[in-house]
Amino acid sequence: MNSFGFVALSLAWLFALTGIASGLLGGRFGNTRTILVARNATFLVSICTFLAIFSLGYLFFVSDFSNQYVWQFSNLDMPDIYRVSAIWGGMDGSMLLWCFFLSISTGILARNAVLYPRNLIPWVLAIANSSLLFFLTVTLFVTNPFRYIQAPFVPPDGNGLNPLLQNPYMAIHPPMLYAGFTTLAIPYAFCMGALLSQRDGDDWIRYARRWTLAGWSFLTAGICLGGYWAYIELGWGGFWAWDPVENSSFMPWLTATAYLHSVMVQERKEMLRFWNVSLIVLTYALTVFGTFLTRSGVVQSVHAFASTDVGWVFLAYLGLIFLVAALYLFLRRERLRSPRKIESFLSRESAFLINNLIFLSILFATFWGVMFPVFSEWLTGKKQAVGIPFFNAVNIPLFLLMLFLMGVGPLIAWKKASLQSLRKVFLFPLISGFVAGGALTWAGVQSVYAVISYSLCFFVSMTILGELHRGLRVQKATVPDSNLTSAASRLIRRNKPRYAGYLIHIGVLVAAIGVTASMAHKQEEEFTLALNEQLKIGRYSLELVSLKEVNTNNFTALRTLVSVHNENDLVTTLQPELRMYKRGRENTTEVALSRGLREDLYLVLAGLNEEGTRASFKVFINPLQAWLWIGVLIMLVGSMWLFVSLPNLRHQMMAIESRSTSREEKGTAAIS
Repeated sequence: MNSFGFVALSLAWLFALTGIASGLLGGRFGNTRTILVARNATFLVSICTFLAIFSLGYLFFVSDFSNQYVWQFSNLDMPDIYRVSAIWGGMDGSMLLWCFFLSISTGILARNAVLYPRNLIPWVLAIANSSLLFFLTVTLFVTNPFRYIQAPFVPPDGNGLNPLLQNPYMAIHPPMLYAGFTTLAIPYAFCMGALLSQRDGDDWIRYARRWTLAGWSFLTAGICLGGYWAYIELGWGGFWAWDPVENSSFMPWLTATAYLHSVMVQERKEMLRFWNVSLIVLTYALTVFGTFLTRSGVVQSVHAFASTDVGWVFLAYLGLIFLVAALYLFLRRERLRSPRKIESFLSRESAFLINNLIFLSILFATFWGVMFPVFSEWLTGKKQAVGIPFFNAVNIPLFLLMLFLMGVGPLIAWKKASLQSLRKVFLFPLISGFVAGGALTWAGVQSVYAVISYSLCFFVSMTILGELHRGLRVQKATVPDSNLTSAASRLIRRNKPRYAGYLIHIGVLVAAIGVTASMAHKQEEEFTLALNEQLKIGRYSLELVSLKEVNTNNFTALRTLVSVHNENDLVTTLQPELRMYKRGRENTTEVALSRGLREDLYLVLAGLNEEGTRASFKVFINPLQAWLWIGVLIMLVGSMWLFVSLPNLRHQMMAIESRSTSREEKGTAAIS
């Protein structure tokens, strides 16, 4: 099976090369047979890459330790679910997983090739296959997961997976992230294909919109799952530490979010063409940059792979991406010039552009913080890092400004808004926000940022409710005898994309409330307990009930049982523990959690005293923490609703052809 996987990977590389050559020839000469070759070659890459990753999975399943990668990241005592996640637990397998998801995206693209314009799709397939070829080249020639172990005999057992990765969420967190990264390669392929084919008007953005939304959704889910993994696994009581590798997934999310907003301006008003092309290229480049950060060793992170010499390959590819994009942006600069300009600062176009600038400001601050150790070492010879305070100090005000614009942007008028219309739409929400802020201050909330955040969330929610109320009034006036339910159903049915977007914004508000509460009102305390001793913390009373050692095939553990009471009522029992894994002699902390909509009780076992009579604990009380995860779930539901609400490919093609015919008829009439 090892040799079979290597052959499948080699064939995938050859078919990707064929897809590039035939796509370029098909685009240049328009030969139908050549375009068909590009489409079929792309299909075959998907099939061969699937066979390669299936082969690697089979090697893990049967514990074939003759494979060096399997020996390094698996052992006989690991549960089956961790043998699955071990496939991408190291650099070699993670690169193959990247190729697999990218091949799925390109395979779907090839399947729908007949629905795209004939003079565009071969160029798109060529660019998509060039992305595949790069990652397949790295996987096949640099990080090949099908190498045999260099030993005179096959070891009876392997080293095993990193204990921090032996968590069920690591079985879905990396695949979600990689699905997001690789799906965002398809909008890049459409963008560059449009530049190469000179179909760089406004049509390509409609083809790329679903892909961008899908990639954004996968990336959102992946980032959230990573935060939840850090929350339950690392034992520090938080979910986001501005870690360099966390930031490497956050940065393309920022530019993709900016693009999804600014592309509406291009679609409605034919503006920001050059800007949107730049955002798409930057988004794809940032996915590659994140891979470089994870695998080059230039930054230190709990998520990063070991330092290797593969970093220069990604830097070279990044340079090529920017060089080719800059060349074609220059060559097509006249075609990318927008026929219209923003006429007023008080307009939706202006609000969306400011929104984009805020996202890019957060991106720049995050990038600077990530790369500061590298820059400081270059300039001073000493590696210095910035921590959480830097990122919070710079980015929190920007996030608050973004929240404000989230309430203003979708409701302000296109082209130019009058002061009367602004007063009508925003006066009551603004007053409501100020009242909410005053009430919170009177109630004793001391954090200025927390008061501003809650007030802005209330302001934005009032703008959304106000918009819904105005729409319902129009529906009731149109059909006077209708009830509220039927009026709301008609309103939402006729404006599905708009209200799907509002649902995403509601999810952002819910998540923002969860983040604000867990940061501003968190309680934490360190303490020790002897058996049957109690300690009062907040509204809880904690009692150490038992303390014992546990031995399994994979690890030994020191496990405690702590009962949690609220006054005289038993709330729950928690079992925090310390584990020592037998392979590698590595220690981990297993957190005990009592979750609730009001707050999370988060208990960590730190160790024993020298006599073994007292256990040391650290406890966190995180208010409204659950609402962060609920908010992200609402965002994902909204994005799925928006995805199915968008016109399908056939309808898009019909609409584009109709617009083209209309433009030609207008041109003919003008000439006549």
